[in-house]
Amino acid sequence: MLEALDALMTERRIDAVLVYGSSTFGNPELCYVVGANLARGGIYVKQRMKDPVLIVSNIDSGEASKGLVKDVRTYSEYGYERLVARYGRNKAGSLLFDRILKKHRTKGRIGLYGRNDANDVLELSKRLRRLGYTIVGEPHPSVLEAAMETKTLLETDKIGNVGKKTERVVKKIIEFLKNCEIEGEYLTHEAKKVTVGIVKVLTRRYLAEENLVAPEDVIIAVGPKSADPHYPGVDSDLVMIDQPIVFDIFPEEIGGYCFDMTRTFVFGKASERIRKMYEAVREAQQITFDLIEEGRRAETLMNTVCDHFAGNGFKTIRDLVRGVKEAEKVGFVHSLGHGVGLTIGERPYLSLNSDDVLKSGNVFTVEPGLYDPEFGGVRIEDVVALTESGVTNLTSYEKTLDAEMLK
Repeated sequence: MLEALDALMTERRIDAVLVYGSSTFGNPELCYVVGANLARGGIYVKQRMKDPVLIVSNIDSGEASKGLVKDVRTYSEYGYERLVARYGRNKAGSLLFDRILKKHRTKGRIGLYGRNDANDVLELSKRLRRLGYTIVGEPHPSVLEAAMETKTLLETDKIGNVGKKTERVVKKIIEFLKNCEIEGEYLTHEAKKVTVGIVKVLTRRYLAEENLVAPEDVIIAVGPKSADPHYPGVDSDLVMIDQPIVFDIFPEEIGGYCFDMTRTFVFGKASERIRKMYEAVREAQQITFDLIEEGRRAETLMNTVCDHFAGNGFKTIRDLVRGVKEAEKVGFVHSLGHGVGLTIGERPYLSLNSDDVLKSGNVFTVEPGLYDPEFGGVRIEDVVALTESGVTNLTSYEKTLDAEMLK
């Protein structure tokens, strides 16, 4: 939570955080502290136990004033245009930072944050050090990562709202597929075989209608190809009956919070192998739900699920650690989940040897899966929130392997 930033800075011996970037889009750390969408980005400075200041382009000052920072200023107030005219854009950048830090009497150990080009960060760090500032790095999780790991109820509600929109999109896709005809081994629509490309175009349209975007597209993997957890499905792939279809959708609000859900279903009759895999995956997810509580180590959830799968005759990623090469592609081949917020790749990580401990305010996925290159894959993914009152599943869409039973 952003409110914990001062305490985290004290704990890490960070005297000031400096978060910057050329845009808040694609820069979740800057978006997080600013609380607004800034096309030209900005520079956020917060000293420990003091209110932050945000410096932005003149054209972004209006939007910036709608965000979380009360003290919003412009580059012009620090003479940026004159610096560019005199020194050129590259040198003017570091001199602007210098003027901002001096103006606000920023001293001590300063951390740099934001999703920026590595060369840019190195160059800025070098120049600021030459100017006498103490620029420090941190091991993960950084103060910002730690703050972002726990969500306020408002953040959780925003994630849940994206989830509701996402589920409406999934429901429309299922309805479209259920209204298709079955001809031979394939689904058809208007006398044409249904392709993954057709389904993806519809998905993008429905997402747009919900004011959501999918920067990394969606995963629609059919048949044996679904045994690759991150096989996205190509436009020419055909939607087949009697084969598993893994539908993994992970959209976000424009410049905002994300969601992530997966369902696996079959039109027609699933093979006994896929059905066995599906039941084991559903059981694994429920086992995980039952274990979630504050103070629980994330690795405990992962290892318990591995125990469950191993007990049912499936290989897991632990076998790969032990040198079983087959476990690269067969069985439970990935981690159990990850945090969800302004990204779908943040703490806590539910993985082997994770050092994360579950906390109130965590929002994360639970996504066990099993894979077999001969038959295909099965994955079920929900997003859950851990609060002081317990665990809330933010994903309500039903789970069944039989597509005809989906509503």
